[in-house]
Amino acid sequence: MGESALVDSGVLDAVELIKKLDENGRPPTLAAWYYYDDADEWRLLLASPELDQLLVKQESVAYKAVIEALNSLPRSSLAFSQLKIIGTASPLAGSLRFLVKTSSAGIVRAHFTNMTLNGLFIKEVIILRSA
Repeated sequence: MGESALVDSGVLDAVELIKKLDENGRPPTLAAWYYYDDADEWRLLLASPELDQLLVKQESVAYKAVIEALNSLPRSSLAFSQLKIIGTASPLAGSLRFLVKTSSAGIVRAHFTNMTLNGLFIKEVIILRSA
């Protein structure tokens, strides 16, 4: 994996967060661990139409909804600093949807490294949901 390895608990905790967001009525259409090579860090990317509506003028409210779901989990190794909400229409979200397609409630574990997709270089990504 990337220079800073993503431990398995991070992936499992991300799956629990996805399920909690589903329960809370803000199901992510994209959830993926993305390795930012330039910063040497992993971020859990989340996108959904519900969060899109908040990102435009109320970005803090979008993050608050995700943090509330995260805080309601019995235990989690995820930190706020690891989360990144992106728009469903962003080039990265579109590229990841092109790469892997899941059902709206599906969860997979698709791991890709060192690839260029739609002109976007992806060092490493683990796609969990891409509907």
